[in-house]
Amino acid sequence: MKLLATGILLFLILLALREPSATSSELGQSGDAATIYDPSPSHIWNRLYDALIVRRDQTGARIVGETLDPLFWDQTEHLLAGSSHSIALRVLDEFLRTHAENQIRDPAKRALLQRNLWAVFDWSARRGDNHIGERRELQIRLARVLRRLALTGEEIKSLPDNYAQAIASGAFARAYDPENRERVFLPPDLLQAKGPWVCIRGDSRPVAGDHVGTFSGRSRFLVFVRLPQGRTATVGYFRTLWNARETWTGSEVDNVRGELNPDLPQFPVGTQVALLRQMMLFDDAGRLVPAPVTESLQIRVYRTITSRRDHNNITIDWPAARTEQDFYEIRLSQALLLAGQAGGLRAVGRSETEFPLFHTQGDDFFEVAAKQHTTPPAARPEPGSRILFGCANCHSAPGINSVQSRRHLLKPNRVQLDPDPPYDAMWWETEATANYKAHEYDWGLLNGYWRASVAP
Repeated sequence: MKLLATGILLFLILLALREPSATSSELGQSGDAATIYDPSPSHIWNRLYDALIVRRDQTGARIVGETLDPLFWDQTEHLLAGSSHSIALRVLDEFLRTHAENQIRDPAKRALLQRNLWAVFDWSARRGDNHIGERRELQIRLARVLRRLALTGEEIKSLPDNYAQAIASGAFARAYDPENRERVFLPPDLLQAKGPWVCIRGDSRPVAGDHVGTFSGRSRFLVFVRLPQGRTATVGYFRTLWNARETWTGSEVDNVRGELNPDLPQFPVGTQVALLRQMMLFDDAGRLVPAPVTESLQIRVYRTITSRRDHNNITIDWPAARTEQDFYEIRLSQALLLAGQAGGLRAVGRSETEFPLFHTQGDDFFEVAAKQHTTPPAARPEPGSRILFGCANCHSAPGINSVQSRRHLLKPNRVQLDPDPPYDAMWWETEATANYKAHEYDWGLLNGYWRASVAP
């Protein structure tokens, strides 16, 4: 971090902030402008969200509604070129010049805006060799706004537990119903101490490493397993896995890159696996802090477990992979959260589609479609772009072999012990996520801008 901080030129921080604010017409406000933070579309917070997060077509019309994460990819030119870049700078300049951070003091709104802008900063920090100057112009302003928005550590801890709010609202079923498989459920005992759900405990690295890496450590991901017979049976199964012989194929002993034995002891039909994503923030002292805000919950229920074997994720029986498990997802809506509805959580529909951010090739769907004069693929209800089908892409194998984090349940990792309280596993995962983020280039760059801005 020190090298990054000293490597950032101080004069970049002293750029003149003299540009006029972006107008409503420039932001494409044609009746569908953002009103997340204030009822008025012209409020500076809404205009900032609109300029930096919302994607629009050449006519100014919103391309897609509210998304869980900003739609930016490695090859995205948006905000780095053309009018979108100049508009973003002008709105950021106005926010800084008018100290607009003081216009809204609500901790939840400040946390959400920090979350959104932090994602844009991290995207801009990806090691691209294009638009270097434009990236710096954007980063300088984003870094200053982000620091002003930061809450205290106590304010972060006091943010609403929206998972508990969603349970209390009664908006979701409380358990899986095999007779009504379309009904989305939200287990009230997921985080219960000594409850039926057991959180997988990692060590120094995140258990769901791909998920943490995709979002650059801005969220912690907790993996839970529940066998039909309850907690004791689940912990006993974990111990069986740990005691299993020949867990790695051939002579391979590398538990990070090695091939796992497909004949591991299998869990029973009816087992449920959950992936809980919760928000990470940084406080006003620049410390990474977990927030009690749930961003999404994905649940897989194993209806049947076959003996089929897919070949290295190349030849996969997709119909089987998508029918052997029931997939569910509940995710955060920022608008619903601020409106106080069901903790801001909503069920993802069976046919709902999205523009994927996870494991993509880095092409910007909107910009590619614009060049080809075609409709972006996720705007059409194609099976391949369905949100719930995406889970099967990485979790297609039968039973335990579809649980990527099973590596953490095998030697030489420590055995998962029942006496360890659930929050201990969650604490370990929080620490692993914070440690991951602390070593990321984008976090060092952000700290470098902060340090340079207060240099004498």
